Amino acid sequence: MTALIWENSTDYEVGNVDQDGLWKKVIGELFEDFLLYFAPDLHAQVDFSEKAEFLQQELFQQIIKDKKGRKITDQLVKVHLKDGEEKWVLVHVEVQSDNEPKFAKRMFQYFYRIFDKYDKEIIALAIMTSPHKSEFPTEFRYTYFGTKLNYAYNTYKIVDHSYEELEQSDKLFSKMILAIKYMHDTREDVDKRYTFKMKLMREVIKSKHYSWSEIKAVFYFIDYLLRLPEELSEKLYDKMSVIMKKEGNGMVQFESEGWSPTMEAIFTRIHEKGEKEGIEKGIEQGIKQNKVELVLGMVKEGIPIATITKIAGLDEEVIKKLVGWK
Repeated sequence: MTALIWENSTDYEVGNVDQDGLWKKVIGELFEDFLLYFAPDLHAQVDFSEKAEFLQQELFQQIIKDKKGRKITDQLVKVHLKDGEEKWVLVHVEVQSDNEPKFAKRMFQYFYRIFDKYDKEIIALAIMTSPHKSEFPTEFRYTYFGTKLNYAYNTYKIVDHSYEELEQSDKLFSKMILAIKYMHDTREDVDKRYTFKMKLMREVIKSKHYSWSEIKAVFYFIDYLLRLPEELSEKLYDKMSVIMKKEGNGMVQFESEGWSPTMEAIFTRIHEKGEKEGIEKGIEQGIKQNKVELVLGMVKEGIPIATITKIAGLDEEVIKKLVGWK
């Protein structure tokens, strides 16, 4: 069983971006990729042929007692290990950004509450999303008259990972980390954010490493995290629709339901352009085949359009265009 506790950033303005919700969604949809990126050693031990089971959130509320006033997303996930043994692995994950002096103590408190309740192995991972360098402790130490305690946990700081490193990685969550870095670096420059967003989406589209469902989850995260004003959004839709049609590896034929707003707009543009091109091609073909007079004559005689389509061998939309109907 894997317990995920995901805490949102609190030391900077994020506008209307629901990072808690975005992280919760992407972890749920890409849990295997999440472990591959942040906990590769654990990932190697999990049997992913057995579907991970996300349990009810309420089960974990008894463990985390000090949630009041804090933005925390928590989940319980049951996984199976390759050794076949009946045991749990509890993974404790937080996203922390402000310089909280008691952070290490709180990490330990979460640990012992989980351990006391379940008595299972726990892997603790703290993910720092702040764009600023910080001196967060990576362990909690306690000593009092000879009683000593030392609790250490894993940390991942986004600020410590360069653009070059992330861009060279094929792991899906490297794209999410890139999106966070782009968000930080473009808070005051929407044109730069537009360029970064299009670049990142294009890289994901061109890659042959990801499935459609994986791309859908990544794009949802990127789209909502890197929001753009309407004018630049429209520009992005137009540019990306061309890129998608050219480099999308058949994605334009994929069912567009459930995609993020940007992807839905791109699919709409591709389909509308395809319909327009089809009608224009049909008109051109009709003209070349000297069928215009034939069609106009049948329309004048009041022949039903369904019959005209069969006789002329043209689509109904093409016939409507030829005679000026809407």
